[in-house]
Amino acid sequence: MDHILNEEFFLVKKEKGVRKNILCHMRLLSERETPLALALHEKIAQEIGDENIFCAVHTIEESIRGEGFVIGIFSGNRLVAMRAVSYEGKYMEEALADLRLPLAEKEHAAVMDFCITEKNFRGNYIQHFTFLKAEGILYPERYHLHCTISPLNVFSLRNVLRSGFHIVDLKEKYGGYLRFILHKNLKNAPCIYTHDHIEVPIEDYESHLALLSMGYCGYAVKGAHSGFSIMYGTKVAQHLPLHAVSGGRPIFHLKQKGKPHRGKILHWDRYFPNKQ
Repeated sequence: MDHILNEEFFLVKKEKGVRKNILCHMRLLSERETPLALALHEKIAQEIGDENIFCAVHTIEESIRGEGFVIGIFSGNRLVAMRAVSYEGKYMEEALADLRLPLAEKEHAAVMDFCITEKNFRGNYIQHFTFLKAEGILYPERYHLHCTISPLNVFSLRNVLRSGFHIVDLKEKYGGYLRFILHKNLKNAPCIYTHDHIEVPIEDYESHLALLSMGYCGYAVKGAHSGFSIMYGTKVAQHLPLHAVSGGRPIFHLKQKGKPHRGKILHWDRYFPNKQ
């Protein structure tokens, strides 16, 4: 996949109580810049220090070598942010399974691996605009975009949903860490019916799974003094309000490592009278 990316723009750098506009340069990373990418990834992983939020496993080297690509943003010679994308390799079949896509769609899918930014440059919407740049490189050949986000990483989840992704599943990944599975279809983007939306607290994993099993999609994060919730709607073509559902459905239990499971927003005995 041949593509030239070479742009300059100003980003705000915040350091020691001072804000300053800094000229930055964005381009695709080459193999000789792999050590810079690995060093930045290691730095951010150590700063976060919690694989519940940011997994240390990566395919940076493979992506730079041609199994994907890595967008880098530089301040002078310093790499301050990057977005990694892969569309070959060992994780593609797993991504297709996450999105319930047939293997025939492999040539049309890509995994949006991660976006990381040095602390001093955060707040510049880098996650969002690098999504747009990556989509421009991938489309129209690849239009099924896969992404995973920890329920604990609320701000990244909000940014990804604002970029047009939808939550389609919740499952354990990367050795037992809970992740929302997100999908963005660039070719046949679904219309989400939001008028009768349902809000579910982020930590209420059972309710997320129940709604997702009925075809609901998470489309936004809502914040309140009591915490954060995911807003769910249905695809317009299959719109079915929750109050119209009858009969029982199995409710699965997942627990985020190290996090307590708290109360539900939905009263399942009301909607599922046959649930044991």
